[in-house]
Amino acid sequence: MRRRVRTEFENPADEAMESGELNLIPYLDVVTTLVIFLVFTFQVVIEFRLIELLPPAYSANARNNGENPEDPKVTLTLLITETGYRLATNQPDLGTIDIPKTAEGYDNDRLSQELLDAKRNLGLQESMVLMASDKIEYQTVVSAMDAAREYEGRLLFPDVLLAKPTGIGGGG
Repeated sequence: MRRRVRTEFENPADEAMESGELNLIPYLDVVTTLVIFLVFTFQVVIEFRLIELLPPAYSANARNNGENPEDPKVTLTLLITETGYRLATNQPDLGTIDIPKTAEGYDNDRLSQELLDAKRNLGLQESMVLMASDKIEYQTVVSAMDAAREYEGRLLFPDVLLAKPTGIGGGG
């Protein structure tokens, strides 16, 4: 058997083609380079933001705040529905306030006014519960939180506890 001696002018790719094998090394070099580039690019681009939500403290002292233990603390709840806003408390005798949607959308200015009145009249602290069904857009929830945070420079409810409604408006 005669061995073939390679000369310096022969191309190794030609030899691979004659034997029926593909040279995948250049392809793998490009793919590896692209993967490394994409990993570093996405690592810089992706930014995770955390929204800190602190639920109200739950204890006998925190619940009553030194007040008469027979007077239960009023908890304000803002419910966002497809028809508008609804303000309610944990005391049914105080009733609810409905703020329907206008032609432009949700009435955030009226919401801020009603929250300011509720805070003054009920002597509320700075926390409230916000509930929205799954059908409500994220931007609507953020706008409601902004409206509840402050009104005309006055701090209203900066501490918001997000909750998922059950049994209403398909949010359950």
